[in-house]
Amino acid sequence: MNRIIIILALFLAGSPALAHRDGAYYHGSDDLTLRASWMASIKDEIKITRISIPGTHDTASRYYGDITKNQTLDIRQQLDAGIRYFDIRLKNVHDSLHLYHGPMYLWQTFNEVMTITRDFLDENPSETVLMRIKKEQPDLSLVFNFEENINHHINLFSDTFWNTGSSSYIPSLGEVRGKVVILKDYSGSQIAGIPYSQFDIQDKFSMSNNWDLYDKWLSVKEHLKKANTNQSNRGYINYLSASGGSFPYFVASGHVSNGTGASRLSTGLTTPGWNSSYPDFPRTTCFIGICTISFEGTNTLARDYLKRTDMFYAGIVVADFPGEDLISKVINLNQRAGITKLAVITVIIRDRL
Repeated sequence: MNRIIIILALFLAGSPALAHRDGAYYHGSDDLTLRASWMASIKDEIKITRISIPGTHDTASRYYGDITKNQTLDIRQQLDAGIRYFDIRLKNVHDSLHLYHGPMYLWQTFNEVMTITRDFLDENPSETVLMRIKKEQPDLSLVFNFEENINHHINLFSDTFWNTGSSSYIPSLGEVRGKVVILKDYSGSQIAGIPYSQFDIQDKFSMSNNWDLYDKWLSVKEHLKKANTNQSNRGYINYLSASGGSFPYFVASGHVSNGTGASRLSTGLTTPGWNSSYPDFPRTTCFIGICTISFEGTNTLARDYLKRTDMFYAGIVVADFPGEDLISKVINLNQRAGITKLAVITVIIRDRL
């Protein structure tokens, strides 16, 4: 009998869990639920660092393959879905700024990103977009250095960028509606927006293997707790993303493959033998009291944590492949925190015909 139980446990530990379609993770190309004007419900006087905001990591990285791919939706689709924080990484190429992920060109220029964002804000003047700008690669220009090229684009889109000339000033939402606020993550003397380093940031981005996922989740969870208990105007940025020894889609979903409805991957452990291992990961595929301990993605774990009744503020939650359930849970924290004008945030469903 003991031999049968051991064999069964080994079988369960090695088998994938059932198909797992969860609204916190999305690896498709169709538009998500339209949330183009959700900030209209936020009171004007609220500092932007006190708003819970959904964001994307490596916002434009939609190409090449699973090792470099972080998103499936384009810039406009993300804006329409409610994303209000962009992680924009640039390389200075002659008289242009190109988007890069490490050494990989992402087939888009900063001018194109700003044109799309400006048009969105013109159509939705209640909104603001916080845009981290990072120098990703060394200059390939003999004319302008990186900061000079950024400043050129700031002047080119002067009606869209917000800037007070003070690096320590945190604006209220009313001051930046219809604007892009730069979170400056590059060297240079000119003040542009708000220094990225001014935020309290969790970005444990390197994983050696899949089993590091639990430690990554603990870092995310602790930062959610920290943000929720802080009452100052200091902003918080919490990256759900990581990679290295794991694919970005796996970190976000815990899946065996990148599909939105793919199965969870097994950790190789079962209960009751490893009851105390990975307590926040789900127990799945149970038979005669023995259950597989499966991986769970940070998108789902964070979404579930945000459901807690004692959560009122999360700061900026930055994800790979965010699904509409994660996006909505971050946005809805603002209503719970009492900083909205309306009792109910109306969600308009886009006509997809």
